[in-house]
Amino acid sequence: MKRIPLLLAALGVVSAAAYAAPELTVTSVGQEVEMEHVNGSDDTTAWLYNNVGLAYGDWSFGFQGAKQWNYNDKNDDVKGSDNRIQFDAWRKINDDLKLGFRYRGDKNLERFYARYDYSHGMFLSAGDFWYQVNDVAGTADTLRAEWFPIGVKIGPVTAKYLIDYTKDTGARANAEEESYIEHQLRLYAPLYKWDRLSLSTEARITLHAEKDVADGSGYQAYEDFGRNRLYLKANYAVSESLNVYVNYAYELRDREERDGGDGKPLDNADYQALIFGWNYKF
Repeated sequence: MKRIPLLLAALGVVSAAAYAAPELTVTSVGQEVEMEHVNGSDDTTAWLYNNVGLAYGDWSFGFQGAKQWNYNDKNDDVKGSDNRIQFDAWRKINDDLKLGFRYRGDKNLERFYARYDYSHGMFLSAGDFWYQVNDVAGTADTLRAEWFPIGVKIGPVTAKYLIDYTKDTGARANAEEESYIEHQLRLYAPLYKWDRLSLSTEARITLHAEKDVADGSGYQAYEDFGRNRLYLKANYAVSESLNVYVNYAYELRDREERDGGDGKPLDNADYQALIFGWNYKF
């Protein structure tokens, strides 16, 4: 008889421990279409992204499967041109810092990312740093970084400084690019809110861009303040869980010759993108 209270107590402890353990839960699902076009080109590319978000305690995960098509206006032809599998994992370290990993596999490349996201008060910082394996004959692997070393949030407006860096890991032939760096200022701000509809904007301003070219050959690069993209974004909350959105971007481009140029005509064609999708949060 004395064992019954002990057994009941043990069952209670096990039940409490099992109840307190974290569970893997689905946090969101969604789809997105992204269409890109360079003015004057015959080609328009379109991506279809399928996204799932999950959580487990202080961990969050993301899975993405995507397919790309290319439409050629001259030939009136649509062809599948790429596909993607992507996995994200984030670990919350404290209230200010998250560390993450990403794997991305496309048709002709693989990427392995180290990531972080930090914010404290009005200051923030984030970065993606990755090694890219290029599965194309004669193409060297690359080291890449998209780093926001500092950002400031004042009220509803956020400003971030971005360093975008690329470095080839192999030897390059004469006149080929060995590395590239671009400095950007990014600004984010709300524009309008009415009931369930909200409008916002994002600006991307290239401050300076340059390359290192094998044998010191001349090249083309964006002029200072010569690449400027503006987004207009609309989001509609269908319910507390479901939202639909559409974003439009237009980018103005101005390039210049450096170190004598590369002998090619300047390519200053503008760029456009249209993005729309939906997201459901559980």
